[in-house]
Amino acid sequence: MSLQVTPRLLASHLTVHPLGVGCRAIGEEPCGREGTTDKQWMDGMRRAVERGATLFDTADTYGDGHAERLLGKVLQESRRQGLNLQVSSKIGHRGSAPHPYAGPHLKHQLEQSMDNLGVDHIDLYVLPTFDFGDNDRYLGPAIEQMRTLHQLGYIGAIGLRGPRAELAGDQILENIGRFLQLFRLIKPDVVLADFNALTPLIDLDEDEDLFAFAARHDVGVLITAPLAGGFLTGRPDRASSTVPGRKRGEVLHRLMDPLRQRLGDRPGLLAMAALRYCLSRGQHTAVLAGFGTPDHVATNFDSLDLALSAEDLDLIAGIYARLRSELPAETQKAAVGTPV
Repeated sequence: MSLQVTPRLLASHLTVHPLGVGCRAIGEEPCGREGTTDKQWMDGMRRAVERGATLFDTADTYGDGHAERLLGKVLQESRRQGLNLQVSSKIGHRGSAPHPYAGPHLKHQLEQSMDNLGVDHIDLYVLPTFDFGDNDRYLGPAIEQMRTLHQLGYIGAIGLRGPRAELAGDQILENIGRFLQLFRLIKPDVVLADFNALTPLIDLDEDEDLFAFAARHDVGVLITAPLAGGFLTGRPDRASSTVPGRKRGEVLHRLMDPLRQRLGDRPGLLAMAALRYCLSRGQHTAVLAGFGTPDHVATNFDSLDLALSAEDLDLIAGIYARLRSELPAETQKAAVGTPV
């Protein structure tokens, strides 16, 4: 039986296309994409809209608001076409406040983001760090502000960052404990999680991984870093220093041979496998993929056009299990937490 990719319900009133668009690269220093213009960034977002994208993720720190302002222009164009796009954003700027979550700053920064985007509300607003000041002095006020902003309709859903899978030993245990503590207090609607084919599935609570835990609590998961910054698409510029790009590419391409024989040596096969692996985590999950050019956007969305069977998905999962066993742990860690 062929399995189509269908819309995902992340939270009440937040049903999204399974593939969202991450805008972080707009605010990054050039990294192999010198000369990318604002028009090219906007053309990439427009291409995504044409392909059915409904969710765009940004933050006040991406280019100091520049990514929000460019996205705002695309949102305005889409509204004129009768389209209703959804936005996820995060607070990161501190400004003159002692902490991003301090006092009235959270509300002020939300208002600035809405002004940059040209919207009257943000569909998903995310608390992106576990740091709430010394002795969590800003935790209670931040929770109260987020809930009030949600009740007033300025925020559609509340988001929280997931645990950091690249940590190990006592650090990961402490990070998981902190996540579970904040999860119980904040009661988020959606969790943002760095995840891809190299990410170990960590048990959080009662022998559940993050995806099972979220499903039990009726919470959506928005997956970031699904391509590991291009690592899983075979781009040599994303090779870890511990594994030469050519050798890493040889391992990846060799292991993909069974999938290539089954589905054909089609363009974008590696991106398709990486994205579909993430989307197979459950119907309560969606993926955010970044882009550098409009062609990257087209490749990502092309990967959803192919109907895969359960056997195809099992084959992809098996390939990635072998990839994890062949790559050094250092290489995997370097690829896990690459944000969109």
